[in-house]
Amino acid sequence: MDLRQLNNDQRDTLKQFREAVKDCKLPDSDDVYLLRWLIARDFDVAKAEKMLRNSLKWRQKNRIDAMKDDSESPEVMIKYFAVGHTGADKYKSYTLIVRYGAMDLKGLLLSLKKKDYLMYVIRNFEKSILEIKNNPERYTPSPTSIGQCTLILDMTGFSMRHITYKPALDISFEMLQMNEANYPEFLRRVFVINAPKIYSILYSLSKPFMHEKTRNKVRIYGHDADQWKAALLEDFHPQELPACYGGTLTDPDGNPNCITMVNMGGEVPKCYYRTSKLDATNKNCLTISSGSKEQLEFQVTQAGDILKWDFHSEGGDIAFAIYRKEDSQLIPVVPHERVDCHVSSEEGEIHCDGTGVYVVEFDNSFSYFRSKNIWYAITIELLDTSPLE
Repeated sequence: MDLRQLNNDQRDTLKQFREAVKDCKLPDSDDVYLLRWLIARDFDVAKAEKMLRNSLKWRQKNRIDAMKDDSESPEVMIKYFAVGHTGADKYKSYTLIVRYGAMDLKGLLLSLKKKDYLMYVIRNFEKSILEIKNNPERYTPSPTSIGQCTLILDMTGFSMRHITYKPALDISFEMLQMNEANYPEFLRRVFVINAPKIYSILYSLSKPFMHEKTRNKVRIYGHDADQWKAALLEDFHPQELPACYGGTLTDPDGNPNCITMVNMGGEVPKCYYRTSKLDATNKNCLTISSGSKEQLEFQVTQAGDILKWDFHSEGGDIAFAIYRKEDSQLIPVVPHERVDCHVSSEEGEIHCDGTGVYVVEFDNSFSYFRSKNIWYAITIELLDTSPLE
């Protein structure tokens, strides 16, 4: 949508929305940015405000605006994460190609922590948004219109291995929810091509995580190349589309797959896999039933004492959090977050600002079928108050 297309009521709503969020520190303060959130919530100011404020909290928690360049990116993601940018479509939408079927998601997730995977994806999203903003003539129809993205999702190579490895499914759904909640109206169109029959299973599982507006943007095509190439060329000039997808764009050496622009994925070598041994020595064991959580209480007698933890799980990941008790309330100290402690031990520490009871929580409420064994060592180290010599 373009700001110039707004009617008088919508313009008034935009003014109301700007007034409602004037206290917020926004990543982008122009009207086009605010319009995204209003469109996503059908110009309901209260709903749009709630969505935006929740997203700003998410950005702050994950330090999105402090992200650095690709020097921090894991090598395994750079080499085997099959995503790339090729150009723009006829509507000046930024084009991203994901060779989903060619990705070894299990290998990637065995090679790095889930959070590192997600941060890499988020960093690429943020880079795309910045490139759109810095090149408006290339990637936006007009200065007053929303910059968007067209996604080509190539399912060549997709099989049951993409569906049966639960951590890969979980992270795919988490990314869908993350995009819906924090990047409204970023997608203009999604082309799913070379989709085998079993893709319908993945799409059915994904639908609950997609807003109806997003589902309406998805076009799914099977292996009939003539059909999906014709559909792509309705939206793309040939010179903007890789030759392997029906256009004329190639690498400098003539490669039609444009591998210098879009990674080809492939199986991740096992040399990248994390090999940390899960050691239960001097750890207590706690069994957490499916759909439940367990809380452990620790007394801190002196402000500044250090609460340390070291734990791992058997049977899958677990959600972890630490709270401080204040009367009948639990005040978050370490935010609630699912961690891949079944792959490697989760270690950390905090300096306790105040005395009282601190509650360590292991949460398996998200798992409806699987119990987890937690091996943990949690200690309180007293603040050293001895004078310096």
